[in-house]
Amino acid sequence: MTWWAHEALNDPGIGHKMSFFWHQYMITTIQTLGSANFFDYLRLMRWGALGNFKKLALKLVTDNVMLKYLNNHDNTKANPNENFAREFLELFTIGKGPQAGPGDYTNYTEEDIVQSAKLLTGFRVNLQRTNIDPETGFPRGVASITQHATGNKTFSPRFQNKTIVGGTNAAGMEKELADYVDLIFAQPETAKHL
Repeated sequence: MTWWAHEALNDPGIGHKMSFFWHQYMITTIQTLGSANFFDYLRLMRWGALGNFKKLALKLVTDNVMLKYLNNHDNTKANPNENFAREFLELFTIGKGPQAGPGDYTNYTEEDIVQSAKLLTGFRVNLQRTNIDPETGFPRGVASITQHATGNKTFSPRFQNKTIVGGTNAAGMEKELADYVDLIFAQPETAKHL
């Protein structure tokens, strides 16, 4: 980590500096899953540093370290865990916005958190690092359909009451996730927050 930070701070190019910025923006720690997985996370930050932020946000959801760090690894259909869903909306993408009423934060609602948590169920850490993302070439988590809430997810008027069709297999889970990220990035507030 010290070497990587040194490179980020002293490289005359913008690539390392941007990967350092994204690491500070979407932070995890080396203690989460150890150095090999953390190095994969840092490579992901570098991969997305100068590219499309929406694509980086999508890839971040299935990163092994992020899955563990923000408890999405523990997010199951029987017991949805809202931690990652809340952080993904509030910190990483659209931002909370001023409170407009009970459970309504201008840019999203508490019900949107519930629906997001259900959509994000079933993504699991792959400690063997054998599931390789075809686009990045880096290890990532796996989609476990047995732990996924397969029903449709309907969002609030903050997201135009959009319904995302529930996936019934791993490919369907990936489609749900892509549709979810598209939905968030279609909101003007996401660009304003960034």
